[in-house]
Amino acid sequence: MKIAELMANKLEKLFQEASLENIKADTYKDLCCALHVTKMYYDMDLGGDDRYRNPRTGKLVFEATPVDNKLVLYDSGMPGGLKKCYNFYYDGNEYVHAYIEFEKAVKEDDIDQELCAFMANVIYIIISRQNMRKMLDYAETSDVLTGIPNIAMVQRKYYTVLQHSMPQDYAVLRINLRNFRYINEICGAQAGDEAIIQYSRKLLKFTEDDECAGRMGGDNFVVYLHNENLKNFLKKISTVTISKLKNAPNNRFDVVAWVGISMLSEDENKTFLERLNDANVACGLGKSRLKQDVVYYGEELKNMVMQGRDIIGIFPTAVKNHEFTPFFQPKVDMKTGKLVGFEALCRWFHEDHYIYPDQFIPILDREGLIPKLDLAIFDETCKSIKRWKEMGLTPPRISSNFSKKDLFVPKIESKILKVIEENGLSTDDVEIEITESTKDVEYERLITFVKTLKENGLFISIDDFGTGYSSLSLLHNIDADVIKIDKSFTDMIISDDKTAILVESIITIAQRLKMEIIAEGVETKEQGKKLVELGCNLAQGYYYSKPVDYQSATEIINSCDYAPVV
Repeated sequence: MKIAELMANKLEKLFQEASLENIKADTYKDLCCALHVTKMYYDMDLGGDDRYRNPRTGKLVFEATPVDNKLVLYDSGMPGGLKKCYNFYYDGNEYVHAYIEFEKAVKEDDIDQELCAFMANVIYIIISRQNMRKMLDYAETSDVLTGIPNIAMVQRKYYTVLQHSMPQDYAVLRINLRNFRYINEICGAQAGDEAIIQYSRKLLKFTEDDECAGRMGGDNFVVYLHNENLKNFLKKISTVTISKLKNAPNNRFDVVAWVGISMLSEDENKTFLERLNDANVACGLGKSRLKQDVVYYGEELKNMVMQGRDIIGIFPTAVKNHEFTPFFQPKVDMKTGKLVGFEALCRWFHEDHYIYPDQFIPILDREGLIPKLDLAIFDETCKSIKRWKEMGLTPPRISSNFSKKDLFVPKIESKILKVIEENGLSTDDVEIEITESTKDVEYERLITFVKTLKENGLFISIDDFGTGYSSLSLLHNIDADVIKIDKSFTDMIISDDKTAILVESIITIAQRLKMEIIAEGVETKEQGKKLVELGCNLAQGYYYSKPVDYQSATEIINSCDYAPVV
């Protein structure tokens, strides 16, 4: 058999092997020896070697060794002589050079030019195919931004370790970074990406060899680890410092997280995705309802989830049946004891008992149902005012709350005005309470919302004043009628001089802007006296009354004036 035929057979065999598995230098060693080849390599001059590397780990994605700016595919260790270069092109552009070096004794006339060119082509195609396949494997199993495993790879690794362990030996965690949006808002999106990359790398360092951490997307991560390592892991992630972060205070940011944990009892048998879903539920409830950093999934949480599903399911019927009803908390002039208003607060009367807001508000908020609830309570409030007027009473102005999510309901201003009109009321009868916004887009929308309602004669109050995005800017840009001092200030007004100074400053500014000011959460006579001393005469809180039902509010309108605090 001629050498060309022999080589062709060897090359054909090489192709077949490459189609079944990744080939290494030993696979084509005999072929190189037969052709007296000592070394084969690519150069890295055309665009560098980044195309061959995992962008995060820096490791080559296929079997080769980088030496002196060369990507070496084969090296016999013998000194080389004659060197041939083969150029490869992609889309009309020179892409890479492949080099073959022969033994020193080999001359130009000794080699089969066509065969060597053919071998260079074959080796290049095979290695490039392997390179592409490994890159695709990497893309399928790794997070694009951070390079750490994605959820598919975490799941694959989880089932691998279970070949030698029990699922009860491992905890599955879902991690969501708390207030991470502030990094993007304060430092910019690029800094946010850098923070995610740093956090990801730290998570990997916190896990052992047979454990795994991965990114689910955004600021969400998944981890599985040995039960005995859980306590130490939670301690490590309780605060993770991100350093060298541009535009952050001191170029650093301390990241804390919400964590949901799935641990299996001896009789449980759940898939990885089922466990991850349990951890998701625990993390979500910890964040939205329980306000706990670390939450374990269990029967109690399962019942809460079922309750949440029930609430969502019956909500439309409950609105239709007028089960949501306003309770009214009095607003009082502390100097005279006179009733000056009510705030309407939501209660849910279902199947002969009340469901309190903390049991359903977070669920409805998470499902985007708060705007429907706010409009329903506003309508019920207007109906109450209408009934009082029909009884010959003169109820004070009553405020109703609208959340930030209401701002983006189409034609929300028209819907509010329509409710007032349908109940035969004047815009003087009601007051719209709004909460300070934390985002620019909310803030801009809030300005137009208030402007439209003011143009139609409605009173506007700013709820929880001093806790939002930019309180002084809000006063400058929004023509509100009333400022409500947040309860957190009222709580501290006796014990903390700084709080008293801040409250006095708010009162002074409001008075100079010809705005009413009312303090929320007044619970003691001493708090009331201090507020009056500082210039705030109006208050609401448990010192005067808890929120009461329609009948009790009717009695208050009929006969009740409160004792002055001074």
